[in-house]
Amino acid sequence: MVWLRRAWRDLGEDAGPTTAVWLFGLGALTIALGLVDVWGPGRGVAPAWHLVPLAVGCAAMTVRRRRPGFTLGVATVVFIADAILGGSFAVTLVLFDAIYAAERFGGTRLRRSVHLAAGVIVVGIVLASVRGGNELRDVLALGLQTGGLLGLPIWWASSVRQAAELAAAAEERARLEIERAESLERLAAAERTSAVEAERTRMARDLHDAVAGEVSAVVIHAEAALAAPPDHERDRAALTAVRAGGLAALAEMRTLIEILRARESDDDPDEQRTTPPRLTQDLPALLGGAVAVRVTGEASLQEHGLPRAVDQTAYRIVQECLTNVAKHGASPQAELSLTVDAATLEIDVSNRARPGVPTATGGHGVIGMNERATPLGGTVTAGIADDGGTWVVRARLPLPPADVRSRT
Repeated sequence: MVWLRRAWRDLGEDAGPTTAVWLFGLGALTIALGLVDVWGPGRGVAPAWHLVPLAVGCAAMTVRRRRPGFTLGVATVVFIADAILGGSFAVTLVLFDAIYAAERFGGTRLRRSVHLAAGVIVVGIVLASVRGGNELRDVLALGLQTGGLLGLPIWWASSVRQAAELAAAAEERARLEIERAESLERLAAAERTSAVEAERTRMARDLHDAVAGEVSAVVIHAEAALAAPPDHERDRAALTAVRAGGLAALAEMRTLIEILRARESDDDPDEQRTTPPRLTQDLPALLGGAVAVRVTGEASLQEHGLPRAVDQTAYRIVQECLTNVAKHGASPQAELSLTVDAATLEIDVSNRARPGVPTATGGHGVIGMNERATPLGGTVTAGIADDGGTWVVRARLPLPPADVRSRT
């Protein structure tokens, strides 16, 4: 039955010659079956004569979509000619499809003309039947038949056209939504990239200052040793200091090389600091902001000391966490836990989250903190705790060996 469904689809759309062939074949079959003289007694001509108007009408059907008005005009003429011969079901089908094509593919003016002409024809036939003295039943029957013949293809084509317009509108909306989603995704990606680059640039500046300090210390020790008379113990102590300073500088340089970017931004005034802030030195300034912070472990922080790169990174992480608490927390209160051992600095910042906060982690703040921690071999995680109402940020930063740490 696939061929039948395809034929039905072709009759409803612009199949060009295919539609004409199907109509001619079906019409020829009806003529062969004797479905002629449907509008009254014929002129005694052979049924085969009805094939002539049928062929002309089907030829016009090949341009039914491109020129529906022309097709309808030809179909009307051949219908009248066929009616003079007595009429046939085949040519009636041609007129039916021509009216459909005019309503389906024609412009607004053509459709209005078809509607007006159909109404005039129905009213004219009814009035002519009344004046002919026919009974009311016959008049109504004739009016309904004529209205059905002219109105059915108009209704059918109108429904198909509206469905096609709705489908096209839905497709356009879907396309616009896809473009909008892609634009938002590109914008979000650009914002993330900008945030990452800005954070890495600021980190590079901080680390540059740290490396400069270590190299300066190495130079000072070397110059002092060279300026003094030779002394084994003093020279060995100077070499030890130079070695420790060199190791610290190498550690800072390794981190610097991983994150340094060719272009730096001069827009952030905080980047112009001569001495980058450090957690061990500037924690009180952080705690004096708008967020009330309860701190645990500050003593261990001061006891162990931190390498300069880790110290500066830890400061930035805590600073970002407290900024997020002030912006997004349910209240301006937080808890800060600091744990330092021989190998790791652990930072935990927790606060009450606002109701309905999403459980997914993310945001530019977390991205920036990770960008700071990753070059040092550290990690930063953020999310809702098991109680469902506490937002927790955890940072883990590895520490270098003690002999290197002592020089930073």
